[in-house]
Amino acid sequence: MENRDTVIMAGAKVLENGKSHEVVNRRMWSRAREVLLAVLDVIEEAEKKQARDPEVKLWFEGVKDICYELTDVSEEFELVQQAKKLRFVGLRLLQHLKGRRKMKSILREFEALREEVGKLKLGSSSELPVPVNLHAPITPSNISGKELILGREAVIQDVISKLTDRHVYHPCISLVGESGIGKTAIARHVYESVRGKFHFATWVTVSKQFNVKRIVKSMLKGSGHEPVAAEMELLEAEIQNLTVDARCLIVLDDVFHLDPNRWFHLLSVLGPCSSMFLITTQMERVAEVAESTIVFMRSLLDEDCWSIIKHHAFGDLKNESPVEWIFGQVGREIAKKCQGKPAVAKSVGNMLRGRSYEEWHQVLQIDSQWSDLRSSSMWNFSLMPPALRQCLLYCSIFPKNYSIQEDKLIKLWMAQGFIASDEDMMEIEGRKYVKQLRDCSAFQDGDGGLIMDEGMTDFIQDLAQNECRIMFLNDGTTAEEAGENRALTKAPHYRHCTLCLEDQTTFPDSIANAEKLHTLMVLSESSDIDSTNLASLLSRMKRIRALDLSSCTIQQLPLKAAELLHLRYLNLSFNHELKKLPSAISNLLNLQTLNLNGCNSLRKLPKSIRKLIKLRHLEILWTTSLSYLPKGIATLTLLRTLNRFFGSSGGASRSKACSLGDLENLNNIQEWITIDGLGGETEISEAKRAGLKNKKNLFGLELWFSIAGSEGNHQILLDNLKAPSQLQSLGIFHYGGSSFPNWIIELNGLKQLLLVNCSECNVLPPLGKLPCLESLEIKNMPKVEMVGSEFLGIGLNHDDAGNEGSSSAIAFPRLQKLHFITLGRWKGWTGINGNGGDEKVMPLLSSLSVVNCESLRSLPDYIKKKENLKPVIEGCSRLPRPRRSKNR
Repeated sequence: MENRDTVIMAGAKVLENGKSHEVVNRRMWSRAREVLLAVLDVIEEAEKKQARDPEVKLWFEGVKDICYELTDVSEEFELVQQAKKLRFVGLRLLQHLKGRRKMKSILREFEALREEVGKLKLGSSSELPVPVNLHAPITPSNISGKELILGREAVIQDVISKLTDRHVYHPCISLVGESGIGKTAIARHVYESVRGKFHFATWVTVSKQFNVKRIVKSMLKGSGHEPVAAEMELLEAEIQNLTVDARCLIVLDDVFHLDPNRWFHLLSVLGPCSSMFLITTQMERVAEVAESTIVFMRSLLDEDCWSIIKHHAFGDLKNESPVEWIFGQVGREIAKKCQGKPAVAKSVGNMLRGRSYEEWHQVLQIDSQWSDLRSSSMWNFSLMPPALRQCLLYCSIFPKNYSIQEDKLIKLWMAQGFIASDEDMMEIEGRKYVKQLRDCSAFQDGDGGLIMDEGMTDFIQDLAQNECRIMFLNDGTTAEEAGENRALTKAPHYRHCTLCLEDQTTFPDSIANAEKLHTLMVLSESSDIDSTNLASLLSRMKRIRALDLSSCTIQQLPLKAAELLHLRYLNLSFNHELKKLPSAISNLLNLQTLNLNGCNSLRKLPKSIRKLIKLRHLEILWTTSLSYLPKGIATLTLLRTLNRFFGSSGGASRSKACSLGDLENLNNIQEWITIDGLGGETEISEAKRAGLKNKKNLFGLELWFSIAGSEGNHQILLDNLKAPSQLQSLGIFHYGGSSFPNWIIELNGLKQLLLVNCSECNVLPPLGKLPCLESLEIKNMPKVEMVGSEFLGIGLNHDDAGNEGSSSAIAFPRLQKLHFITLGRWKGWTGINGNGGDEKVMPLLSSLSVVNCESLRSLPDYIKKKENLKPVIEGCSRLPRPRRSKNR
């Protein structure tokens, strides 16, 4: 049972656990179980064969589709029972359900699929025997990606010289070669090597759609400038402001198609600058359109492929002799199957990591070449446990090279029921899934999120083409992500859909198969979402579990959204014009995640939100118009995420608004919370009742005190808040007390500390006592005049400085970054009492900034003596400037 597809097993459990007893009669249920067991007997073999046999794939998809239906019908039955029990006002929404009729139809389809088993020659599943290890696997050590550039030194130097040659100008260079040959790795290495020689450098992953507006926005982001405007004319002004009369390097990675008109449009947008392009593409035609200097990528030597496999299978081993002796012969034979493609070699190496000699031989016996990423990805995929396979298949709803946020992905998996764990551990288990997918190189880190491996993306999008669908909508037309080679093999029954709306595209009022969708994600390029069309589409999506409408310029959420009773995940983030939510949102009894981050026009949440008893994640960062939370939030004890709270009622009555003390029972809060509006009307007793120290899974805390109102109780209030001992990050803003509480120094796990706008404090706390502190920023503290030995937190003198065995003799033992900003009266920064011991202060400090500290006259010796430290000193006219390095 455990070695089969997650969706199919969910359907099986519906019958196995008897959940359908009241939907079908006992005889029908007994017959259903008999048919199901017969199908399950061959399902494991079918899942393995589907990647190679189209007929088996269609049969397997049919079984999976029926199991989706089974879980839907079962859940609808449970919704009716739950609604009756709660006297649910939305019960009328469930009256249309015809469970018995649907179940009969499902069982007839199961019977038909059972009859096809013989034709497909599917046998009973059995576990493969575990071979006796002749040689135990060698434990891998540290893994890196450096071998991807093995054998490419000449190409790298050639491209670098072309980009940096002042005498011969190459406006565009294209790396051309087939998939997996290492184009992106070479481009990345070159980019990192030469970017410092350009005034403006940026990296853009283009992929299928060469959309100039999206590319310009990505160029701005890639160079560290968040786009301010949405309109093309304003974006053009932004990019030209950065590139005018500048020497620019622009990498366009993975370009599939290039229309001359769009290419010349991009060139015109950049305006008068000395721009150089580095393009990676599989298509020589792309390079010709761009009038490039072409560098053709050739295959690697087999020995280089073996080195890559060896590195990713075993890591940076100091002694390679055992590896060569045991695995050298079989490894070199496997390397020949990689056909000179480094990406394939890397994938195979990751696949073989930690596996025995016999398993290496099994790979060698496979009757195919590893000449493309798809074949190695298929084998890698087959080795994963079923729950992990389903989670990875689901990722085909994301376009190629899309940066996936880990936290969001886990919540989407949860919404689909793909995480095999009890409710208390779902998020933790989800993080384990992500780690496993990283370990097998299905994911890699990039662009602030997870990027899926190129070969794995192609493989799973092909495998899941009838389960997940991506559609690009542009000027009223619809194009599939994978083009003509991905035509549906049967009538559409996909369950997960992504709509990519290009600029100014009309939102559709209907899409195929909407009534069966479990996921709808809209990726919008500044297209206005017509509320009527959205309502029309939502009215058909009765089974939707995850709805992502982030950044869609929605002004009002249609009431139809409150009828989506299966919904677990609702993302409305960064809809800046959304002013309110309908009270009927309380109908969403299954809702786990409600993301309202960045909805800065949202003024309040409906008080009916208290009825969302399964809510685990309420995200309300950057909702700047929101000033309080409704009282009922305090009853949502399943909450794991509540990233913003309010220490005051924001002007609402106490009967309507949460107070600080209402955090008392929300002890499942995890990760990070920002508490706004502290001080003023906040009562001291509320701070004690909040029980922050009891939030055992809270690792980040920001405390924002109210600027307006009385500051007299700030100090007592902060004393009584008492953060949890395991806290790793703390920020205190606009604090009006004259000193800081002792509990800060007791945070032995604290890694990051920000003290900002603490206007009444004249002495810094003894922060050197914090054993794990890595980053410290102190900003705008106008009453601080001296920073002395008390700041170090230890009575360090000549005697105890020389005591090598005393850990207490080291101040700030792990501090790496230290920033002082705008301390206008700060005059003196003194060192250690007595002589010597400077090496015992901040031994790991690598970054120091002192900005706008006009009165400061000198740095202490323990800073001056750090030879490799190059402080950033700005706006400090009395402070001698450090000598600048002659290197760039």
